[in-house]
Amino acid sequence: MTHRGKTTFLLALSLLWVVSPVVESMASAADLPPPVLKSIPVAGSTAPVPTSIGLTSALSGILKRPAFGTSGVWIGDPATGATLFDANATKALMPASALKLLTAATALRILTPTKRIATRVVVEDRTVTLIGGGDVMLASTGPGPTLETLAKRVASQIQTGPITLHYDTSLFSGRTLGAGWSKSFPSAGVAAPVQALMVDQGRAKVGGNARVANPAEYAAEIFAKALRTQGIKISAIKQAKASGRATEIARVESVPVQQLVNHMLTHSDNDLAEALAHLSGVVVSGTGSFASGAAAMQATAKVLGLPTAGMALFDASGLSRKDRVSAQALGEILMLAAQGSFGGIAPALAIAGFTGTLADRFTSATQKPAAGFVRAKTGTLNDVVNLVGIVPDLDGRVLVFSVLTNNISSIQRTRTSVDQIATKLRACGCAN
Repeated sequence: MTHRGKTTFLLALSLLWVVSPVVESMASAADLPPPVLKSIPVAGSTAPVPTSIGLTSALSGILKRPAFGTSGVWIGDPATGATLFDANATKALMPASALKLLTAATALRILTPTKRIATRVVVEDRTVTLIGGGDVMLASTGPGPTLETLAKRVASQIQTGPITLHYDTSLFSGRTLGAGWSKSFPSAGVAAPVQALMVDQGRAKVGGNARVANPAEYAAEIFAKALRTQGIKISAIKQAKASGRATEIARVESVPVQQLVNHMLTHSDNDLAEALAHLSGVVVSGTGSFASGAAAMQATAKVLGLPTAGMALFDASGLSRKDRVSAQALGEILMLAAQGSFGGIAPALAIAGFTGTLADRFTSATQKPAAGFVRAKTGTLNDVVNLVGIVPDLDGRVLVFSVLTNNISSIQRTRTSVDQIATKLRACGCAN
């Protein structure tokens, strides 16, 4: 690797941690990026700025391919905040999972990075109530917050004798599947029905994909089993809201929201996206629902000054085919991240050829030169392929790009072309 190449590579790695140190995600250690050098700020960059003519020359051939269907492409310069390239960038299109960038910004702004999500148990007389707090990462057993741990804590606080077990899901309300979702999503393992109480992400079997129809009821049954293991007899299990007179006797808490956001972005976790949006809706309106979560996201877009013309939100994961967001709006979130806002977003993006949803991309001979340099959020539906990310060009200028393609006929062909745009930007000396 040349000196120029090494410098750019270190810049690529380091700037993406520009705001905060590396935070361990909920993925396995093998999924975590390596340690990086001290961050180099985007502001004050002296690298040459690509020109509109240079970018058009580099990308026009790719953008004319039939594989792009209906598309919007936007490229920005975070050092100056300027738009460098715009091809239908304000057209509102289906964002698919790229919508999670707005979900992340909303959660970090409204919930705050350090907030932990609590699952609580309260008691009144001989009634014990398990209260869902919206922690979709709550596990049945193992390290971290689990129902097994919660059961042990409850057992140490109550006297012997039979109890009635209630489970409270009142924090979230309304529909459990988003508008525009297929009813097959839970059984197919795409996403669980959204409820405030859930264990193992609603999976019918730990390590499996298929989700149960009623995650809250299933979680209560798992909790009851854990309580019985502790010697507690249960006379009945039913759904009911906890009394205001009940006393808290135990709780477990999730990892901080920042770590939840990291996992959501790297691995494009649909359950986490919906939970974080519902919880943001609780803060804004007092109730968690698809509607209140969408309202919180719309409010965040407005506060951040994102272009909102044509924006329509029906969920937070991007699974809904009714969602509409422009390429520029999503790109500007990463512009803010690169400039210093939302420190947890840029480090959580998947690394091309290495981690998360980009682990198996940018591996071909023509695209491999961009591996390790491109960091991005993906988005895919049956006829949608999107990529929104950050990449340093060959001159060392850091660029933000947003590519949305709808109405495509082949995911693979379009994905190849979309990835080629990022590869071209990486190889571009487009200042001339």
